[in-house]
Amino acid sequence: MSSSPPPPSQTSLTFYGGAGEIGGNKFLLQTPRSKIYLDFGESFDFGQDYFYEWLEPRAANGLECYFEFGIVPMTPKLYSRAQLQFTDLPYEKSDIDGVFLSHHHSDHTGHLSFLDEDIPLYMGHGTKAIIDAYSSLFPSLVNIGKHNFISPFKSGDTIRLKDLTVRPIHVEHSTPGAYAYIIETPSGNIAFTGDFRRHGPMKHLTDDFISAAAASKPRALLCEGTRMTPDPENHYTEDQVYEKVKGIIAKSKGLVLCEFSMCNIDRFHSIFKATKDAGRTFVIDTKYAFLLDRLRAILNLPDPLKDKTLKVYYKLAKSREFAEKDYGVKEKAYMGNMITFREIRARPRDYVMFTGFNKLMELVYIRPKKADYIYSSSESFLEGEENEDQRRVLNNWLTHFGITLHKAHCSGHAGKSDLKYAVRKIAPEILIPIHTRNPEEFKKIHDNVIIPKRGGTIRL
Repeated sequence: MSSSPPPPSQTSLTFYGGAGEIGGNKFLLQTPRSKIYLDFGESFDFGQDYFYEWLEPRAANGLECYFEFGIVPMTPKLYSRAQLQFTDLPYEKSDIDGVFLSHHHSDHTGHLSFLDEDIPLYMGHGTKAIIDAYSSLFPSLVNIGKHNFISPFKSGDTIRLKDLTVRPIHVEHSTPGAYAYIIETPSGNIAFTGDFRRHGPMKHLTDDFISAAAASKPRALLCEGTRMTPDPENHYTEDQVYEKVKGIIAKSKGLVLCEFSMCNIDRFHSIFKATKDAGRTFVIDTKYAFLLDRLRAILNLPDPLKDKTLKVYYKLAKSREFAEKDYGVKEKAYMGNMITFREIRARPRDYVMFTGFNKLMELVYIRPKKADYIYSSSESFLEGEENEDQRRVLNNWLTHFGITLHKAHCSGHAGKSDLKYAVRKIAPEILIPIHTRNPEEFKKIHDNVIIPKRGGTIRL
């Protein structure tokens, strides 16, 4: 299946993902002289109709199986020679001028490893730092492939490519380093929100983008709509998460365990502050210590080796003596601030501990009593049918140790009221809903909505 739009006589947008779905952003912006992609992500349901657990494509065979089932567009002049080796699509030197990333989440970056190495990547310096850290920590999970040209930028920079001018503007999301774009094209300006919210401590960043986008009088706005649903809005803020966590910790008579995404730095700050307010010490693992260390240069984060309100947890290893020989280079770096299950088991009310599903085994050693578990991550884990088995196992562990479960979370995406505010403030000529399962809902807030279709092209 070939999927390449004809050379345009005007500006066009082709949607290879992110249309009628949440995630999978892969938008080709084409002008008479330029071709760029906005994001190059993997859909959350990528390949699920053909692959399952052990039944998956061989990485060594590149795009062979993906082309077979039509789940990656068979587009010429886009992919690397290695990825095309066992396919019917011949390798040709790429004609793509660049891929512009909104942030590091896999639904925006997950297919970068397929690309020709000579296609330039543009990303925020925070996104680059996070991708580098995650690639080092989780090499089997995070791999963007080889790229010969990576250009980090910051808010306020201007990037000129042939007949395009691209202006990245920082926005608030559930991870640092998230960007929106205003793009000057021969057919008028295009504003692209990326993923954004305006109910956290960095709301002003999103408001700066909204003001700049409005001033640009855009021909089109590509607006994410993760939370644009017909259901009543449940709108929680980061301040409310902090207050709820603070209350749970204050009332807890034992150890408090907190689960949240490692790169949700706003959430880290909320829980860390609530921990210090309660006079407790926050315990992180060695991987989180490494991440904080890598990001300290660009973000306001504590030193995992020196901060007195932070401890680094070490698992019981082979020698069962917490000896230096048992740990790798990344782990050894933080042994000067070590804590083990013994200290936590002896004085559980002194600590709040970062945890997660894959860290439950430590409860066997800590043996908590009257503990509390704060789940502060995506609601889909606790509610989605696809997570039923993991949820059952988690509940069994919590029940076994008599641990009370709490939820304290707010989304990384704008709610309906903020989406309405952004659209009306920006006032584009054309509104194009992306990253949403409910694009029709946008017709309630704008008079000229064009709903994209996967593989379809919109000409401006």
